[in-house]
Amino acid sequence: MTLKKGIGILVSLFLWLGTQAQDQNDALRYSNLSPIGTARYSAVGGAFGALGGDFTTLSTNPAGIAIYRKSEFTFTPSIVATSTNAEYNGTSADDWKLNFNFANAGFVATRISKKNTTHGWLSTNFGIGYTRTNSFHNRQLIEGVNQTSSLADIFVSQANGIHYEDLGAEHPFGASLAWQTYLIDTVPGAVDDYASVVSKYGQIQRLERTTRGSMGEINLSFGANYSNRLYLGATIGFPNIRYDQRWEYSEKDENDSIPNFSNFEYTQNLSTRGNGYNFKLGMIYRAADWLRLGAAIHTPTFFQMQDNWDSDMNTTAYGVSLGASSDNGFFDYELTTPYRAIGSLAIIFGKMGFISADYEYVDYSRSRLRSISPSNVFITENNAINNTFTSVGNIRLGTEWRYNVVSFRGGCQLLGDPRKPDINTDNPIYSFGIGVRDRGFSVDVAYMLEKTSGDLYLYDPTYVNPASVKNSESTVLVTFGFRY
Repeated sequence: MTLKKGIGILVSLFLWLGTQAQDQNDALRYSNLSPIGTARYSAVGGAFGALGGDFTTLSTNPAGIAIYRKSEFTFTPSIVATSTNAEYNGTSADDWKLNFNFANAGFVATRISKKNTTHGWLSTNFGIGYTRTNSFHNRQLIEGVNQTSSLADIFVSQANGIHYEDLGAEHPFGASLAWQTYLIDTVPGAVDDYASVVSKYGQIQRLERTTRGSMGEINLSFGANYSNRLYLGATIGFPNIRYDQRWEYSEKDENDSIPNFSNFEYTQNLSTRGNGYNFKLGMIYRAADWLRLGAAIHTPTFFQMQDNWDSDMNTTAYGVSLGASSDNGFFDYELTTPYRAIGSLAIIFGKMGFISADYEYVDYSRSRLRSISPSNVFITENNAINNTFTSVGNIRLGTEWRYNVVSFRGGCQLLGDPRKPDINTDNPIYSFGIGVRDRGFSVDVAYMLEKTSGDLYLYDPTYVNPASVKNSESTVLVTFGFRY
């Protein structure tokens, strides 16, 4: 959930200057994970690394599966509500989006190896299921008057120096569409020198950016309990990516002050799909009845990716409306995300409750993009990953207190900024929840609140002022569990 909206939201409108659009921001989007999982796990801020006994730990510290004493089936429907406010050149705009999904569903089977004893390998457990690790649902609306530039200026910059007959080959998703719809045209007597029909400024600019999709992981896990003291676990993960983005950009001369120009609309669609695999190892050590320690390491995830994109433009100028659409573009590539190391501690207060903390280390500069063919396509992008991102530490804190069959929970996440070596204490993720467990049935409810803010550029930052964007995301989860 965390950085999916972009660290600082330093984003420019996609102009597809080449045949591919992958860059360091894409690598960050899919390298950043925050398992959502069960309501109990989310309510305590994900600080479950030293506790176990919750299905989400198969994605974080797989030793948690060894804590189970009974078999369990669990599933978690959730609702995510996002809202945004954008200030651009003195104008404010709001938008929102609602999404229903499943945060997790899984099954853990327990086999008791030894009964009536406390020494040796006492039990082995196996688990299989799905956990949602990121959500991309969001909608942003930006609107304001620009007195200094137009997106058409970017298309002019793209086209200059290129013969108009070659624009379709050089810039099929940008300048070629602008030329076909007379948003830009060659100056009289020239074949590779261009001017825009937006000859003066003061037009209303509007951008609606909609993103959909998620990241999730199918896990196969195995765990073992040694003497109720040491718990070991391993997970094979099969993550998947589904990301869709739509940019609907427009400019309009509402005051009829720009000669020969009325409006234009420019739309871009991007669809990304990916599948991969990784491995996780973990342990939990019960140092005392009141103290548990946990550790886990995650290998990099190795993704096979494909991007598909297209663009279209409609322009009304010189009293005529014209439209043009690009062909579909696609590109296959590979993405390797960084490894992770997690250390955990939990203080247990008997059957009353617990206080827990997790510390996660991730080096985002270790992400890598690789082309399948030809090779060495991503040299510039991987250098940008090295130079832009750094290692971070993520802190997760949580607590739970029980009264009879009812449990009350709260948590907080303080996440590191991959662009700066510090913890982002300005935008913590808060969570709380309640749960009821009676015999073999449990129901848990959690609420999570995340707020982020930053700048979003409609296009090249040297041409345009940034929009100041504030995002708020609320998530409600309900987990139903059956133990037997």
